[in-house]
Amino acid sequence: MKLGTIFFRSQTPSHMTVRQLVMVAIVVAISATLLVVDNNTNNNANTDNAMNFVEVSTLSAMPFISANDSMTTNWFCPGVPANDETISSSLVISNASEADISATVTLLSFDQTPVVNAVSIPARSHITLDARGGITSPFVSAVVEIVGSQGSVEQIVRHPAGDAVVLCATQPGTDWYFADGFTGADSIEQIVMTNPYVDATVVDITFVTADAERSPEQLQGFVLPANSVVALSMDQQGARNEPILAVSIHASSGRLVAGRVQHYLGQGRLGFSMSLGASAMSTQWWFSNGEKIGGNTENLVIYNPSSRDRSLSVVFVNGSDSANSIEPLLITAPAHRVITVDTGTIPGLPVGRYGIIVSTNDQDMGDSLGIVVEQVINRRDGNTVRTSIVLGAPHNSGSTTWSAPSGVTPSEDALQVMNTTSIEATVSVLQVGPAGAVVLGGLESLVLPAGGVLSIGVPPGLPDAQIIVQANVAVVVQRLLLRGNDRIGRSAVLALPHLPSPNNFLSESKP
Repeated sequence: MKLGTIFFRSQTPSHMTVRQLVMVAIVVAISATLLVVDNNTNNNANTDNAMNFVEVSTLSAMPFISANDSMTTNWFCPGVPANDETISSSLVISNASEADISATVTLLSFDQTPVVNAVSIPARSHITLDARGGITSPFVSAVVEIVGSQGSVEQIVRHPAGDAVVLCATQPGTDWYFADGFTGADSIEQIVMTNPYVDATVVDITFVTADAERSPEQLQGFVLPANSVVALSMDQQGARNEPILAVSIHASSGRLVAGRVQHYLGQGRLGFSMSLGASAMSTQWWFSNGEKIGGNTENLVIYNPSSRDRSLSVVFVNGSDSANSIEPLLITAPAHRVITVDTGTIPGLPVGRYGIIVSTNDQDMGDSLGIVVEQVINRRDGNTVRTSIVLGAPHNSGSTTWSAPSGVTPSEDALQVMNTTSIEATVSVLQVGPAGAVVLGGLESLVLPAGGVLSIGVPPGLPDAQIIVQANVAVVVQRLLLRGNDRIGRSAVLALPHLPSPNNFLSESKP
């Protein structure tokens, strides 16, 4: 079925140098050795009043869709502002399967009883719900439990300074990290923490500025009440007017979900951003949309929360021979500090798009030696700028199938796809509709060379529906979304990888 004209541009190399192919092969080989399964379970005891969550093992530092479509799936959204009438928000629950599914949606806030609703999502469709559910509170978070089949959930915030599509977690965690924070020019940064359990969660919060690591006394042993959402304004915690602000959260008791809200007000940044944190450090981070375009600026913000310095390599791959001749950057990430790499200052990096791989070089490649990396791009139009931020894809999240539950917005570069392997790939883009998942006209078997990146455009006029990207090898997929309200620039968010279930990982890793 042909659904309009599709624009796409390949930013991939017509050929890669031997050195570049070797680098990609080495990075991929390292990535294959880094599978770490966390078998920690939640310490909260089940009670008759407990929310019936199915706990799964941690597979990566980002959400994923399980390849086992018969399991119950849970989605924990990081929360939306719910006391400002200029801000609206929604939950999108998508069902790409051939059967109707049912879900329970629980809305949590602060000092209020959870609101529980049952919903049904017809086959090959999606539903959109008010993420606030009529609740007035600083923030409202949603927990969506989908019973007996596969579904996916995303959160959307529509802010006067720009819209944001936000990933929802597939499980709570004991640790959460944010590499890039910013309160310069009295910009607003809030860390939003959700405790979805019937017992209190106790956390210790540490943040790092340009000067030092800080552990304020009031943030040690900080209690998140049962079934609650708590937001901390970082300027009120001693981090006002900070151009660098990384945050670590560790739960000494219980588990939580953590998100970050940022409203940029100056000093080179403008706009609104909301994102889910990283629930683990990683020894590798992949970015499918590096860009050096016009007056834009791009920075890699690297946070090392551990107690040891880390040796890092930064590899760039794209579609020009001059970029392929760039040697990897070798840098050091000091313990408990943040470093920033301004890609615009790298000699020889050409104008255009490219992929970025940030890896640790330490001999012991366990996750305890990992880092956290976010990409910040300021896109300019005259004297106006809009800021986007995205967490990279961690080491074990490359997949042959990626989903965008809330779809994409029309643009010439709506999807950015990076080939994480050293062999040529083919990529197809499908949309879920009444006939199932159907390939979009002109977007079938697009060629994506080894280690290359592909920019795929989506024109206006397509139905509002879930998008699926399929490839014959592991890729990483990121979306660039229009900001709404006629705002310039883009917001950035990863799609969701389809990964094996924890049991599959355990069985596959056995000798």
